[in-house]
Amino acid sequence: MNTISHATNRSMKVVPTLEETLKSIGLNTQLDENVQTWFNQLTTTWLTWKRSPSLEHHLQVFFETNPDRYRVALVFVSKCKDSKDCKPKTLPFFIIETLHKWSCKSNTSPDDCLKFPAFRIATEQRNQQYLNLIVKTYKIVTIKETILPLVKNMLKNDNCKQASQVVLAMELHEDIPVEDLLFPLIIQDKYNMIIEYLSECPNQVLQLVLFLDKILDKNVSIRDLVQKYIYEYNITCINYEKLHHKPLGKFVGRLCSKFNIPIETCKNVCKNRTLGGLRYLIHQKYVDHNVSLTVWDDLIKDTLKENSELALEFVYLIVNHDKKEAAKWSQYFNLPETELPHSLKKMSLDTVSCENENWDDDGDDNLNQNFYEISLPADRIIIINTPEMLYELTNTYLAHCNLVSIDSEWKPSFGAAQSHIALIQIAVENYVYLIDTLALNKQQYSSFWYDFNKSLLDNAEIIKLGFGLEQDLKQIKGSVVGLSNIKVKGEGLLDLSTLWKNLISSGLSLQSSSGNIGNSLSSLVEICFGYPLRKSEQRSNWEIRPLRKTQIQYAAIDAHVLVELFNFLQEKCLEQGINFEEICNDTMIDKKTKCVKQTKCSEKTPTSSTVQTNTVDDVKFYVEGKLINYMPYLRYFGIDTLLIPETLLWHDVINQAMFENRYILLAKLKFTPMKTFPQSSILDVGNGYVTKEKLQKIKNYFNIKINESDFTKRCINCNGSEVEKLTSEKVSELCSQYQNVSSSSNNVNYTVPTDDDYYEKCDKFFSDSEDDDIACTPKHNLCVTSTGVPIQIQDVHKLSQSPQAAIICNLCGRLFWDGDDLYKTVVSVANSSLK
Repeated sequence: MNTISHATNRSMKVVPTLEETLKSIGLNTQLDENVQTWFNQLTTTWLTWKRSPSLEHHLQVFFETNPDRYRVALVFVSKCKDSKDCKPKTLPFFIIETLHKWSCKSNTSPDDCLKFPAFRIATEQRNQQYLNLIVKTYKIVTIKETILPLVKNMLKNDNCKQASQVVLAMELHEDIPVEDLLFPLIIQDKYNMIIEYLSECPNQVLQLVLFLDKILDKNVSIRDLVQKYIYEYNITCINYEKLHHKPLGKFVGRLCSKFNIPIETCKNVCKNRTLGGLRYLIHQKYVDHNVSLTVWDDLIKDTLKENSELALEFVYLIVNHDKKEAAKWSQYFNLPETELPHSLKKMSLDTVSCENENWDDDGDDNLNQNFYEISLPADRIIIINTPEMLYELTNTYLAHCNLVSIDSEWKPSFGAAQSHIALIQIAVENYVYLIDTLALNKQQYSSFWYDFNKSLLDNAEIIKLGFGLEQDLKQIKGSVVGLSNIKVKGEGLLDLSTLWKNLISSGLSLQSSSGNIGNSLSSLVEICFGYPLRKSEQRSNWEIRPLRKTQIQYAAIDAHVLVELFNFLQEKCLEQGINFEEICNDTMIDKKTKCVKQTKCSEKTPTSSTVQTNTVDDVKFYVEGKLINYMPYLRYFGIDTLLIPETLLWHDVINQAMFENRYILLAKLKFTPMKTFPQSSILDVGNGYVTKEKLQKIKNYFNIKINESDFTKRCINCNGSEVEKLTSEKVSELCSQYQNVSSSSNNVNYTVPTDDDYYEKCDKFFSDSEDDDIACTPKHNLCVTSTGVPIQIQDVHKLSQSPQAAIICNLCGRLFWDGDDLYKTVVSVANSSLK
């Protein structure tokens, strides 16, 4: 490789041509005059005709008559203009492909001296097909010992992609450990490249999975292993975020799923998942209080029955939450006292045993809370557990229905393979049918399920309701014999979670007795009927037979309430003049209807012809914390703007906004829980930086008329209205007093917050708290406003040298002038947003 020096002390690398590379490794690249002429004609013909049978025959005749065919073919390739980009439609690819066909037909082989040059040609570009073709044509696998050091060198020089291509082409899987080949790609977050490699070489998947599972042992330092690989293989562009247990465990699960490897093969992955599931259960029981004692005991026993070695770790996880419960389980699993946490050794296990004798106590952490109850008597809840009953359900009970709801239940999966569907609930107006799939999910009953699909699931004339319906149908599709081809969305399948959002966006207002607003089914039930769903059985072991009464009740309510919600929403739409049927149809086919788009809160912009024009005195805002950087601009316009306290629940925010007659600005749309507070009073501004477009959106949405006289009516720092304008003479006098008082102290400077310290500095600039002046006041004593608040001036020295008119807030003491960073930014952006 040559280097040309320049006067500027810079160097330029000159990359040799492919022909020069072949010369450097000893290949004769000369062609006699006749062959050169023939090649020139070939390139000319290729430009006109490209690939054709006659051209292929012409080239095969040449190979037939030329005894030096294999060398000449390499020279031809090196002389082609596109020798560095040998895709199937290029002349170099056509030459080697034709030579390969001829060699197979004639049963000939190249000389050994040509194999390494052929390999160099193949690796000068990165087309896998071309590499494979040259390897087969020149039988390069016969010089494997020569190639192996080159592949290892590729790995050590951070060229894993090309190394993997060579390994595939030459079948070097047994010679290059899969972890050496692919783990560097994992370190670089090149998972798609790994999947492509393993798809070509599926017999390597198990080795990689076992290697990754081995390093997922909690006693293995992944960081140390990664550093070792980085050093040995000169790896660059490292994605450290993906190099710890959780993302690596997810990747192992992805590999097992894609290549049909039982997840149970991966002991550490299963162990880590189980511990994660146990932590989740502990959180549900002791933080969310959302698991009954019976469900808790069932799941702990089931999870640890085949993982008794995890019992001790579970005891250590729970001991900080509940020592008595930890002692109970340590006794149940007969754990050695010497291995128990120190705090348990001091307790009397006999005492714990007496206190926990009744393990089947079906206590509930939410005894004092009211929950929604099913309106059907017990005899209207029917369990379907024989093929005859399934046939009767399909052809009799559901034969004339036009609306049903569907739900399903499965045992929580903590560690091993995904659990199969244990129960499918079908509800109509007056009945709920619980299909026991544990009893009926068998190959001999597939015809019954096929009938069930054709008559119900695939029948677009019957609307199937669900909440998160697509997920339920995917679980059913993947679990039940005979239902593997069912559709999971489309006509006849109506997801109430999506319908709910579309109805609200279309103007539907729902009165709620509670403000606990969320996106769950329980939240919608609470909004519509006043009480949430009881969820203590949600995560229970649904594979237990017989089902408990509480499980049956839970399963029935979850399905039947969907029908009741549908009827309720339909009635409310009728009352409020909303086209319910049209929105249902659009929801099923995932169509953005004109009705939805026109009234969507986040998109509509009322005009003066339809909405009353507001002055800045007519409008007051509550602003979400994520939009705190919008507040000074709105205050500059003269608009009363306050921050929503983080401690307030959503319904309390609505109540406070109603009481103070405020509108609400949010980063992400939320729905109003009260009919008396319309959805149009809430604007989804969107998250992000302050921009004039966002300010224009707020102004246009609420149709606010802003005049110059409104500017600086409010303090952009504290929202106070006691703002006083000062002449330049008054400012000069104030600066002199300020400097005299603080001559022994440094000035306090304020800057507009950046992304890095945004939230920290927001407290200083934008706080609405009563302690705001404390946070911003310097330690030394300054001159004070008419209300006795210390005055704060940014860069007082600069202002005193060139006094100018300014404004001061008598409530917080901030003095704003054109050299104040915050004020300067606000004035510039706010004014431009009104143009």
